[in-house]
Amino acid sequence: MPSTTSWELAQAIGLFAVALCLVLCVLAVRPRAGATRALSLSAHELFGWLALAAAILHAAALLAVDHRVIEHLKPTAPRYEYAGVLALVALLFLTIPAGARIRGRLWPHHRNFQAVHVGAACVLVVCLAVHVLATDRYVHGRAHAIAYALMSGVALIALLRPRTRRQSAPSPSRAIEGLAFGRHSRLVLAIVIGSLLALLALTRNSAALAMRGPFLSRTDPLVLDFPHERHRAVNCIECHHNYTDATGKDSCINCHRGNRADLKVGAEARFHGFCLGCHRDPGRNLMRHGPVTGCSTCHASRQGPPAV
Repeated sequence: MPSTTSWELAQAIGLFAVALCLVLCVLAVRPRAGATRALSLSAHELFGWLALAAAILHAAALLAVDHRVIEHLKPTAPRYEYAGVLALVALLFLTIPAGARIRGRLWPHHRNFQAVHVGAACVLVVCLAVHVLATDRYVHGRAHAIAYALMSGVALIALLRPRTRRQSAPSPSRAIEGLAFGRHSRLVLAIVIGSLLALLALTRNSAALAMRGPFLSRTDPLVLDFPHERHRAVNCIECHHNYTDATGKDSCINCHRGNRADLKVGAEARFHGFCLGCHRDPGRNLMRHGPVTGCSTCHASRQGPPAV
């Protein structure tokens, strides 16, 4: 069983990487934005590399702490893990090609680089939101989800850098012409607005549940060792509801992976949310409960005959 401390440390490193990414979006880079209290370009690049290193360490530490995490790198992984991988790819794109030597070869015109860089940053912010909010482990509850979405929205809006104007230059006739992206301003503005709408959609509980399901269902379920003897304070029908409402005749996994129209959430999303929610927000009669840390906490090999 993975160490609780090691698992939480790996998660904390991931949250640190997320925080760095949002901060980098908010802080302007001197001197192009004309801000006196802005990061220098070298500091911006350094923080970007630090965020990338933290993200890689987050993934590597989780794999080292719990071997079952490898399941989240397979095609049957939940959608929010795909979002996490895509966020890492976006972060790689935002750091490696942004170096002075590579940047000059790929984008001879700085405006082109700015537009591509901001577009990739929008992808990064949205993917991080999917990854964090759908996990529902550390940003928990609707109020916290809305607060995180608002912070991400502020980071997206901050990407719309104003153009530095010389005193002799005429004022732009329209607000969009005041952006620092030249002929790409409309495209960048459209990407930011689309990203803001995506964040708004993520605050809905149904969207988070959908992101917890996999793109491809597993043909065989992972071994699940549920210690019934430790859950005697919980009424059996809390889980085995089909005994009372007559909605199922077979096992949980077969029912929740069936074609029933009233079961819109897949087995993995439903079980993970149910177990995590009960451990995170236990009832008053459940005073002694262990934390849910890592896949191997529940997906452990059975000891002896399976319980029924």
